[in-house]
Amino acid sequence: MRGNSLGILQWKVQFIPIKQTDKLYLSPFSLRPHGGTETGEEAQLLNGSNHAKLHDFHMGDRILYFDCAAGAAGDMTVAALLDLGVPIKDLRTELDKLDVKGFRVVRSKAVRGGISGTRFRVDAPGDRGHRHWADFERVLKKSRLSKGVKQRSLALIRRVFEAEAKVHGKTPESIHLHELGSLDTLVDVVGAVCGLELLGVDRVESSSINVGSGSVDTEHGRMPVPAPATALLLKGVPVFADGEFERTTPTGALLVTGFAERFGPWPSMTLKKIGYGLGSKDPKKGRPNALRLVLGESSSRRADSVVILETTVDDATPEQLGYLQERLWDAGVLDVFLTPVIMKKNRPGTNVTVLVNPGFREAVTEILFHESSTFGVRAHSVERDVLERRVVAVRTRYGKVRVKEGSRDGKLVRAAPEYEDCRRLARAKKVSLEKIQRAALAAYEDTNE
Repeated sequence: MRGNSLGILQWKVQFIPIKQTDKLYLSPFSLRPHGGTETGEEAQLLNGSNHAKLHDFHMGDRILYFDCAAGAAGDMTVAALLDLGVPIKDLRTELDKLDVKGFRVVRSKAVRGGISGTRFRVDAPGDRGHRHWADFERVLKKSRLSKGVKQRSLALIRRVFEAEAKVHGKTPESIHLHELGSLDTLVDVVGAVCGLELLGVDRVESSSINVGSGSVDTEHGRMPVPAPATALLLKGVPVFADGEFERTTPTGALLVTGFAERFGPWPSMTLKKIGYGLGSKDPKKGRPNALRLVLGESSSRRADSVVILETTVDDATPEQLGYLQERLWDAGVLDVFLTPVIMKKNRPGTNVTVLVNPGFREAVTEILFHESSTFGVRAHSVERDVLERRVVAVRTRYGKVRVKEGSRDGKLVRAAPEYEDCRRLARAKKVSLEKIQRAALAAYEDTNE
């Protein structure tokens, strides 16, 4: 593996297809039996010895529900995704693409409070942490991640720096992270994003989050639970306290609030799989130290709760507006668009409209204030209906292309070739983009006759 100044890897989501009824279905997952206790140094390495089967049960939304009754942590999240059936070989392949030396990821089976599940840890004995935002940003931007996965990983890690900066009264660029600056943080974040991609999750919901109680030792001294940065990351999210130690870590708070579109009781869904990610502590009383992830399917029409942020400016240059859009996309927004308007005193201006998941509202509002000349940002929550989505892959004479299907009430409404796949093949084969798109649609229609 090639090293770099940060010692962090590059990765990119790969889909492993299997032919079923003349169609290539993505999103692999399988159930592995629970059992045994942790085997320490002889724990199973992520060596790809187990392979997930591909199942085509996805006729509606595939929902992932975080049951955080015992809290959440970064390693527990990845462990629970593995327990749900994320292929070990695929996860290690993606993490290897980060090009880092001196670390390995280890999966083992364990029991916490009578609950059998999976443990996940990052062994990096030479890693000292203490990294700046520029270190993470440089490595991730140079990576071979797909655009969407790269943006989500950058947005998540940026939120950690923004929270820590607010705690210390500094800017995200000027601070460096201590414990959170380690390889563990990067691997947990990228591994979780990758896991959701491999499971083909359409949306994420969560219960209220158990933060625990007591105190935690940091480089800045002993802090009450939840730690200051954790509390900021949980702002606007329902929480409760039960347990005599830190139940939710900063990385756990980051992932749950960054992924979840809604917080509340279990959604209406058909339950398909359950995975348990176990923490390092094994309390003798109280709740087992286990994060439960539930994978289910909803065949009902999908309604999302999103926040619309708007501001109108009349003194921004095209370059400034273009840069603002880049910053907003990097923050992981759902959509952003610019509309020309006529403002007061007959001045031409631009209305900036941004759609975000509720958990990203504060971070995106900060960008609007810092990267535009506005003095105010309007915000309102809305419901939106979206088509039930599924991604399939077809083979053309030029190569494999993913096709996105959109359905409503179980009936196909439309299908569209993935632009990034078509663009890549058009450049590689030196043919027009339109020709690749036509070939993909023709192959898709052939497999559905």
